[in-house]
Amino acid sequence: MAKARQSAKKSGSNKMKAVSKSRAGQIVLVRILVIVLVAVVVGILFDFVRGDAIREFPFHTYTLPVLRLVFPVLLAAAVAYLVVTVWKRIDTSTHWVTPEMLVGIGFYLSLTAVFYDRFTSFPPLFYTVSVIGCVLFAVYYIYTVLLYK
Repeated sequence: MAKARQSAKKSGSNKMKAVSKSRAGQIVLVRILVIVLVAVVVGILFDFVRGDAIREFPFHTYTLPVLRLVFPVLLAAAVAYLVVTVWKRIDTSTHWVTPEMLVGIGFYLSLTAVFYDRFTSFPPLFYTVSVIGCVLFAVYYIYTVLLYK
């Protein structure tokens, strides 16, 4: 058993190659749904806050400065987790939420918090960035996992 693990690590194979095509499809579907769910929740909260000046002023005054600090810290933690998984050669190919996804989500949240003022002045830009990000993630996971399975 130990020899099999060592040879698998040396050959560069991952667990995704060992699962069936239907199981790989389920993993990809869950990954895409997680990314879309994050984008939808952030979009709903964006509309909710921006919809009324009574909600937007306290958010912009008290909550947004905190989010501008918290989200980059979460992004740094996600990058650190990604570095640890790469350094220790932990195979996360069959996990539903991978470290790369966490970095992408952290980047999206940080981008949204930092550029909130720009997005409120022209909301279609926010929705366009969200849709393009979701589509790129979906195409990446479909291309890398399902087409090579």
